[in-house]
Amino acid sequence: RTRGGEESVPAHRGYHRKMLRRSSRLAPIARRALPAAVRLPARAVAGSAAGNQQATADSGKFDALDKRRRQLLYRSKQRGWLEMDIMLGGWASARLADLSEDQLTQFAEIIEMENPDLYCWLTGQQDVPDDISNPLLRTLCAELKESYAPKATLRSTGSFEGKVWE
Repeated sequence: RTRGGEESVPAHRGYHRKMLRRSSRLAPIARRALPAAVRLPARAVAGSAAGNQQATADSGKFDALDKRRRQLLYRSKQRGWLEMDIMLGGWASARLADLSEDQLTQFAEIIEMENPDLYCWLTGQQDVPDDISNPLLRTLCAELKESYAPKATLRSTGSFEGKVWE
């Protein structure tokens, strides 16, 4: 179409230009409204503790040729349960470098165990069954029990049997 002998700009082009101008004016306001974690580039958030709840792999602490220890450390920190990641991963990070080949095999067996059973044993809710012959598992349970025992020093003064929490 033409108006007064000139070609007119289609209506949709003018609308898009108007919206682009409007969005460029609103961009600084929108940027300030976003939380800081959203504004940061993905690689800045991925490496920070605030952006990642998983424990760091710490695999650099072992010799590059020590593939087995590095794998065990990674698997102990990536079990899928945050509590298990903290307990097993922390213990493994501190102790794997000192374990013998036989003990590394025992730790690999521990890593293969199911989370619910292992969690009950590591937290002391249940004793390790007698049919499990893994001395390192018993050592691990004892060391974890010692590490969290001092934190539970406040005892209740009354009995809670039969009382309903309100």
